[in-house]
Amino acid sequence: MKIIKGTWNYLFWLGPILTIIGLSAGFVSGTWQPIPSALITSGIVISGLWIFYQAYSVEQNSTTTWWSGRATEAGTNAIFATISVLIILALINFLGVRYQTRIDFTENQQFTLSPQTIEVLENLEQPVKLWIFDRGENPQYSQLLENYQRQGNGKFSFELLDPQTQPGKANQFGVRQLGEIHLEVGEKKEVIISRKLEPLTESKLTNSIEKILGSRTLNIYFLQGHGERKLEEGQEGFSEAVNALESKNYIIESINLASISQVPEDADVVIIAGAQREFLEAEVTALQEYLDRGGGVLIMLDPSTDPGLNDLFGEWGVLVDDRLAIDNPEIGRLVGLDPWVVLVTRYGEHPITQDFANGISLYPFARPIESEAMDGIEESPLIWTNDQSWAETDLRGQLRFNEGRDRLGPLSLGVALTRSPTAEKSQETELELTPIPPLPGQPPNESVATSTSELEVEKETTSAEVIPPLPGQPPDELESSKIEAKSEDKSEEARLVVLGNSQFATNGWFQQQLNGDVFLNSVSWLSKPEQETLSISPKKTTNRRIAMTLVEARFLSWMAIVILPIFALAIGGIIWWKRR
Repeated sequence: MKIIKGTWNYLFWLGPILTIIGLSAGFVSGTWQPIPSALITSGIVISGLWIFYQAYSVEQNSTTTWWSGRATEAGTNAIFATISVLIILALINFLGVRYQTRIDFTENQQFTLSPQTIEVLENLEQPVKLWIFDRGENPQYSQLLENYQRQGNGKFSFELLDPQTQPGKANQFGVRQLGEIHLEVGEKKEVIISRKLEPLTESKLTNSIEKILGSRTLNIYFLQGHGERKLEEGQEGFSEAVNALESKNYIIESINLASISQVPEDADVVIIAGAQREFLEAEVTALQEYLDRGGGVLIMLDPSTDPGLNDLFGEWGVLVDDRLAIDNPEIGRLVGLDPWVVLVTRYGEHPITQDFANGISLYPFARPIESEAMDGIEESPLIWTNDQSWAETDLRGQLRFNEGRDRLGPLSLGVALTRSPTAEKSQETELELTPIPPLPGQPPNESVATSTSELEVEKETTSAEVIPPLPGQPPDELESSKIEAKSEDKSEEARLVVLGNSQFATNGWFQQQLNGDVFLNSVSWLSKPEQETLSISPKKTTNRRIAMTLVEARFLSWMAIVILPIFALAIGGIIWWKRR
């Protein structure tokens, strides 16, 4: 009897196991016939037989029944506790799937999309689909694309296709090799990745979406001819900045105003990057006329240079300080920077810098740039140094703050200005009358009166010739036509950004912290896009590799393979010897 009872105790566990297996098979396969149903039925029958046996196999001399036994109560409590835990876990998983909440604990938020990407995805007006032509799924892409799909509000999707099993779709996109990734928006198609080994990054995907959704191509002109930065490879070049602009669908060209006399009509932004020599008066006039038409100009100045733009700066209220901005040596020493490399963590309230928070940007050899209030011009500082910085006057001696000569921080290193059309110069300004010397025998009063009357007659004649009355138009409507023509001739809003440094955007510095974002956001804001998506660029993975010399690598190998094991064995032997 004891042997039979022990056997039934073991057979009881077979019942719940079969039931759980059947339920798992049914949920996973999606069908309950025939194997899942058979397993569940078998498990229930075995469990029922065990309960029946336990109820009617008690000893005759037992004073209590099986139902009221202590073992039965303990077993029942264990079963209900297990079922409750399973129900709670199922409920937690259901809520987790239904209401997804993700927390990214990585240092650089590697698994969280940047604000720029989120804004682009939330503002999608038409479906965007990503096609991946490969044999198998790349685990590096899965997390990134799922984040895009989650933020896309149903307007971003992706699909993996094998070109060999579906050649028709591959031919439609012109796929030539495995690993190609294409982006499709309506009738537009664009290749994002054309080589298998090229990685798909958030920056590349977001820029491609912006590019394919862009309604127009923006033209950026870099001025040359005054010692500006070259748009080439090299330590002082702007090739990294140019490549970043081209990835955002900008067309980059360089021009010399001395040879063309005016800024091209199709220019969206004009950039002056570190001019070393003065502009000609005609070139300054061309820039002013371009701004009068509602253009956008980015001027980056370096210390100890005078580009001869004082007239333009005076018109906009820009104040340029020729001193050198010096950062607190204690701060620079902590991060390995020289005092003339200003570390900035404070930014103004402006679309260019609104998402920077307390991010870092670096400005080597910068000069302070400020602005004063001007009628019709809205000014906004962009970049501020810390309180321990100062503007150094004497660069030949030791770098230290001198009361009375140097200027204590915080210093403004850049300003953004906006001029409304109503504040621009009117074409009908009052004429300044220059006294005309009297003719021989003519009284002075008559001379002035004659000249004044002649000027008035000439002005009336000129204005009448500019806007003649339309056919059948009454004479009294002539004045109203003048007002309408004048209002139609008004230019658009003009924008100007002046930064006290150009080296921050050169090759090598452009990729440092937020330097590239300051430059790209300035250009984007100046181009006046219909929908501004200014934000921090997608984050890059932090390099955690340790660069060791050959001696350090050998020492580490000996420590891990020889020294530490011998040390552990020695301690173990000593302890064994003492206990023995």
